[in-house]
Amino acid sequence: MTNILLVDDEYLILYSLSKTLKHGDTDVTTATNGKDALREIGRAFYDICFLDVQLPDSNGLELMKIFRELSPATSIIIMTAGLLSDEQQRSLRSQGCHFVPKPFDIDKVQALVSEITSHSVAGSD
Repeated sequence: MTNILLVDDEYLILYSLSKTLKHGDTDVTTATNGKDALREIGRAFYDICFLDVQLPDSNGLELMKIFRELSPATSIIIMTAGLLSDEQQRSLRSQGCHFVPKPFDIDKVQALVSEITSHSVAGSD
């Protein structure tokens, strides 16, 4: 079973990603703000967390640091419609995070999730 947490304040993003990623042995949980996301990451283990940078109550990049402390094994995918500098993108990669610009190509998102989950399975052997 793969557990995915989607954190975004845009309903359309949550709906489309949930619909795309929820299949077979994948469970998807959504949160629309940082407070709810923190509660979720503390309540259950998530294999993958899609995390928007701009949330109504917090900055996703700051939340990422907290998530790393609370759940170091969770793969984090940062999403934003804004631009991240090359330095910010390098910093994300150095912390083991992925970056997906919005609007995103759903096929690329699915490929990234497949890559992450296949590495997780291979690493647990």
